[in-house]
Amino acid sequence: MSAITPEIQSLLDPVVASLKRHQVNGDKEMALSIAQLLMKVISAARWTNTYELIDLMRQIGTVIHRAYPRKVIPGNIVRRVLAIIRDEIETTDENNVPMMSSMFSLLSTSNKQDLQDQKNLPQSKKQTSDMRSIIIQGIRDLVDEISNVNEGLETMSVDLIHDNEVLLTPTPTSDTVLHFLLKARTKRKFTVLVTENFPNDLKQAQVFARKLAEHKIETILIPDSHTYAVMSRVGKVIIGTNAVFANGGCLSSSGVASVVECAKEHRTPVFAVAGLYKLSPLYPFTRNDLIEVGNSGRVLSHDDSELVENVEVVTNPLEDYIPPEHIDIFITNIGGFAPSFIYRIVLDNYKIEDNKLDT
Repeated sequence: MSAITPEIQSLLDPVVASLKRHQVNGDKEMALSIAQLLMKVISAARWTNTYELIDLMRQIGTVIHRAYPRKVIPGNIVRRVLAIIRDEIETTDENNVPMMSSMFSLLSTSNKQDLQDQKNLPQSKKQTSDMRSIIIQGIRDLVDEISNVNEGLETMSVDLIHDNEVLLTPTPTSDTVLHFLLKARTKRKFTVLVTENFPNDLKQAQVFARKLAEHKIETILIPDSHTYAVMSRVGKVIIGTNAVFANGGCLSSSGVASVVECAKEHRTPVFAVAGLYKLSPLYPFTRNDLIEVGNSGRVLSHDDSELVENVEVVTNPLEDYIPPEHIDIFITNIGGFAPSFIYRIVLDNYKIEDNKLDT
């Protein structure tokens, strides 16, 4: 097993520190910082066999996950890079093994031993150099995908939003939803209802509404309590996501769960927008462990001493888990998919053996 060298540790430490201190602003910035870190690591790493590089990547992934365990995006990027490496190994092996030999190997009982022999087989300097270049190019493509994620999503907005429609979004912190609506405005005229998301996102909701209004979109900022009253007039609910799981469920801003439940009662379609990098191969078995908790003083001010003394626990969850049955379609930068189809997209972008990084 390849260990993390001091040189690689020096690259890793600043990123780990920023994750621990929650100093990375936004999901896209977080994804890009991890991808760029892994590119630097692969440039600096030394290995005699590609499987040693896989071991190193898994170790780095474990360290990054422990720095911010409630965020799945850093782990997603590590697993995407691992998938790039494994795909290249498979391609190389297929090119090197004759077809007849590979057919017989499918029936051979010594496959595991052959794989172990491959892992112990050293590579030439040219093989290592070629592999390094291909993997770095794969990560560059991943960086381009993340950087241009809004452009991929925007192309679908005009087809999904109709003229004179009333839309509601309970995620005013989502930059992706903002770009999605602004793009639709180029060809459609519609009204957007924005919930305040009290107590955590009130200021962001005001900024979000102002940006929409500046682009000639009729925008109304409503209290969270008005959601049920206006839902009968709403044509679509559009939500941003923090993470999308293999079962088709997702994490979104606190308060979204009640909004989509209300939408289900009124049979109002719910569209969730998410970049491909937010899709995770994990399943939300321990949902409470995934939800981040914020400052409880925003829910109940510490100045209200009489109230505080009479309340045992005050919590301020920053996220909600949205079950797949409350979402009609996920809009991603590679197309729109039903929640039940998300697992197929996950299988196309991740390898099952990397679902658990610390084993």
